[in-house]
Amino acid sequence: MDRRFIRSGKAKDIYRRSDGCIVFVFTDRVTAFDGAKKGEYPHKGEICCRLSCFWFEKLENEGIKTHFRGYIPPNELVAEEVSLLPVEVIARNYLYGSLWRRYKRGEVDLSGFIHGDASEAEPLTSTYVEYTTKFEPTDRPIEEEEILSRAWMNRDEIEHIKEETLKIGSIMSSYLIQKGLILADYKLEYGRSREEGREGEIILADEVGTPDVCRFWDSEAYNSRGEVVSLDKDVFREAKGELPEVYREVYRRILGHQ
Repeated sequence: MDRRFIRSGKAKDIYRRSDGCIVFVFTDRVTAFDGAKKGEYPHKGEICCRLSCFWFEKLENEGIKTHFRGYIPPNELVAEEVSLLPVEVIARNYLYGSLWRRYKRGEVDLSGFIHGDASEAEPLTSTYVEYTTKFEPTDRPIEEEEILSRAWMNRDEIEHIKEETLKIGSIMSSYLIQKGLILADYKLEYGRSREEGREGEIILADEVGTPDVCRFWDSEAYNSRGEVVSLDKDVFREAKGELPEVYREVYRRILGHQ
């Protein structure tokens, strides 16, 4: 089927097909720190594409509405074209990464999510959902009031994506813990459907459940020794492991084959 190139993102190339669907081509590119650090690793794109397709199908079966339409081996995801919301949603189950750094600087109020003087990598009492901008030169945390004032979403829509985000996290965590993985945090994107009959409806979009957009920790190391063994893009960010080996291990655990 004919397709036309639209744009390249940090890790994906995007095309529009003649039938109106969008095709995400997952590349072997990887970036960190808003593109300041870059690399490329064989089969990374295929692994992330297969994982994302697996999760989209699983979530659809659990009642989550998404833009997913199909998988073209080895590294292409077919989707409904949506109008992406200009915010990313980040759900955090543990006090880690930028949330930990902001907490230590006194920039974020976590009362109700921690007990007393919390330590790094400590589990939160409940999932902390926050937002960052998406289409600005550098992503930044954004409060709900600014989202409302910019008319990006109304109050009911914000509550809807919170509920969906928590449901998605519950579905993923329940599955992952059986595979020896802790879902420390995860990033989601949503868009407004253009499909007849559900125009404007907010649905899950982009990619989901990959080590590019989730923090996965080895549960045995954390539960037995309190050690964070990263099985995600942190091995690239922090130069603490071999990305191809780590991504293959996540793929093997989640999908059950090499």
